[in-house]
Amino acid sequence: MRIYYADIRGLDESRALYPGTSKSRGSAFGVSLLAAAYADCAGRAMLPKIERQLLGRPAFSSEPELNFSVSHSDTHVVCALSHSPVGIDTEPADRAVSRRVIEKLTTAEEREFLSFLEIWTLRESLFKLTGEGDLRTMRFYRRLGKIVAPVEGAKCRIYKDVEGAVISVSTFDGSFPNKLIEIPAKQLLKKDRPLQSYPKGFRLD
Repeated sequence: MRIYYADIRGLDESRALYPGTSKSRGSAFGVSLLAAAYADCAGRAMLPKIERQLLGRPAFSSEPELNFSVSHSDTHVVCALSHSPVGIDTEPADRAVSRRVIEKLTTAEEREFLSFLEIWTLRESLFKLTGEGDLRTMRFYRRLGKIVAPVEGAKCRIYKDVEGAVISVSTFDGSFPNKLIEIPAKQLLKKDRPLQSYPKGFRLD
């Protein structure tokens, strides 16, 4: 597995190399990061065609054995590439969440060893991995230093070594890289126009 990230704070998204698949901030940079990650991993510059597969998971049409997951926020975009199914999610580390929301969506036992943003990104990453579950009621715990997921066989890891971001990854393989790969922001910017378009209603993340 390889995990890539880019800091998009202050960048003009209209200049992203690829168009986004939604209007959410970071979507276009998410696709552009996927292209940069694919180029680094597969050695080919152009991003292959993407379509929805089983459980709604996006996949490369020509290379279904290469799994990927993308997430974006207002501050960062992240991407995981793996030969096993994978899910990834990120949130800004300084995202403000009200106490009422935190207490409504999490239990005191969860919060004893995990922050709300850690819990939420874990839930999102697991949902992307399995395509199943309710984000409001998934329960994650940390026992003996290990994260315990609500799905049997699922392995999860939290990365907090990217300044300003909380990143969680879920997989059944369990082979997590120790370091994330940073992609310079300039590699996500276009020189003239976006390189690819998508069918109406298509979502990558």
